[in-house]
Amino acid sequence: MKTIILAIVAAVLLAGAAAYLLSVNQKPAYQAFSTTGARVTPTDNLVGPNWSGDPQGRGAGHRG
Repeated sequence: MKTIILAIVAAVLLAGAAAYLLSVNQKPAYQAFSTTGARVTPTDNLVGPNWSGDPQGRGAGHRG
């Protein structure tokens, strides 16, 4: 009986230590997967800095 209780105590201690170590080393996704190439600066638009949103400059394939 002493061996079973000792094994349970050891398992609980090991699980607690693993949970603590994993939570200390864990980073949020925005920190772990951040690169400068994936960033959009606040002054630029994804379609270009001079885009006005005016629909008049449509491409040749558009039927309006």
